[in-house]
Amino acid sequence: MRTEHFEEKHESIPVQETYEIPASLENGNPQVDHENEETAEDPLVQPGSVDSIYENHDNDFADFANSAKLQNESKESDILNQTPFIPSEVYSNLPVILTEGCKHFKDYRERDVFLTGALCILSGCLPSITGIYDKQTIYPNLFCFIIAPAASGKGALKFSKNLADKIHERALKNSQEAEEVYQVEMERYQDSRRSRRKNGCQISNRPVQPKMQVLFIPANSSYAKILWHLKQNEGGGIICETEADTMANVLKQDWGHYSDMLRKSFHHESLSSSKKTDNEYNEVKYPRLSVALSGTPSQVPALISSSEDGMFSRFIFYAFNDKPFWKDVSPDGINLNAYFEALSSRVLQLYDFSERNPASVELTTEQWYRLNSTCQGWLDHAIIFNGNEAASVVKRLGIILFRIAMILTAIRKFEDADHSDKVTCTDEDFETAIRLSEVYMDHSIFMFNNLPQKENSSIFNGHINKEKFFNDLPNVFKRSEAIAIGTKHGIKERTVDDLLRKLSGNLLKQENFGKYSKIIDKVNNVTNKNSII
Repeated sequence: MRTEHFEEKHESIPVQETYEIPASLENGNPQVDHENEETAEDPLVQPGSVDSIYENHDNDFADFANSAKLQNESKESDILNQTPFIPSEVYSNLPVILTEGCKHFKDYRERDVFLTGALCILSGCLPSITGIYDKQTIYPNLFCFIIAPAASGKGALKFSKNLADKIHERALKNSQEAEEVYQVEMERYQDSRRSRRKNGCQISNRPVQPKMQVLFIPANSSYAKILWHLKQNEGGGIICETEADTMANVLKQDWGHYSDMLRKSFHHESLSSSKKTDNEYNEVKYPRLSVALSGTPSQVPALISSSEDGMFSRFIFYAFNDKPFWKDVSPDGINLNAYFEALSSRVLQLYDFSERNPASVELTTEQWYRLNSTCQGWLDHAIIFNGNEAASVVKRLGIILFRIAMILTAIRKFEDADHSDKVTCTDEDFETAIRLSEVYMDHSIFMFNNLPQKENSSIFNGHINKEKFFNDLPNVFKRSEAIAIGTKHGIKERTVDDLLRKLSGNLLKQENFGKYSKIIDKVNNVTNKNSII
């Protein structure tokens, strides 16, 4: 990682002052062994990691299963036992700001939650970073939803939010000071009007009310108020709530139903509202809204009613459970509040640098080829093993992948003091974006299969064990062998026959009656090596 020249390069950057994270804050003792991470075992088998996603907190997940009408009712299903972690190598190749933020989380799940949330928060802190995707200008803004039972580690999202505190505080302070000046000038203006009526004095110009700019927009605001905030912020803003029902409760109200606003904002579609009172018309042409939420499984259906809800495919999901264990709550030489306050000052520098140095993020021809081919493989995989309804998950995951690459590239640009107006994503950061997207793909498919669908026309709906069944089939097999393997996975004989019939000509070739072989090239193209289902 390119850290050695960071401070030297930024001595000349004219931003308020150079902030450093105090040395006294660097004495953490994380459970994650960063020095030996290259040779460490996969975190999925680390002591204290998740062995069963539904083994504990049964009541909470039972509520989720009941309210969301889980498509597959078997708790013993492998997909419910564990969801994937973000690979350790991802953490070895992050930009400095993200590395500094992640390194003090002892628990692997907390580290993943922080990084996922940090990407979403930082996506709202890059005001002048753009890219071209599908022949359209886009911004790096992301939506994420962290889902886990109470006291499972999803609270790390609050530290992700802390990264942007300095930006928000400065914007709010400047707005409040400007409003105070405006009120004084307004009083003088009113006095001059009264004086003119009495003495014929000249009236001073009416002062212009300043914009009330903030970075964080409360989720419990009305549709009109959120639109107002976005307009005041010139299109930008972040909604971050550690309790998802804060937003869910508002979306139920007529005055607060802004689900369509979120859906449009993801693609930067124009937002507008008109009121009869005072002939008021508000419009935000290119909204740049980032959203980061966390909540328990039972809170999900109130916010996203089904996997066919347009909100669903716009979110990065990270869902997990954890075995109850007592966490070491001693200070251990670090105060995370002070640490992230200092790190927030560096993010403020990132914000100012990005605002002063607009840039377009580009991919190489090889990277575009890899993105297209990878997403095509994910799409084939999703449709075959989840039905056509899952296609939207992958199609929007493509833009999410590109946005993650934009965020990583923009942070590198800042850390390298690169003032150019075009910057190409490095292969290192593009690989990181791919690996992260693979994990988020698995979590999204997990959620897809655990939310209700309007129609259950596809035989693959609620098929949590079916991909496991397919993977366990030998390259050449007889129907009787397939039935035996299906029984092992709890799949009925009739369903096995349906699967063999649907897969024939696609992933399977029927050699003769009752005998099949896998079409290896096609299997390799659609099988995600990191898939957990």
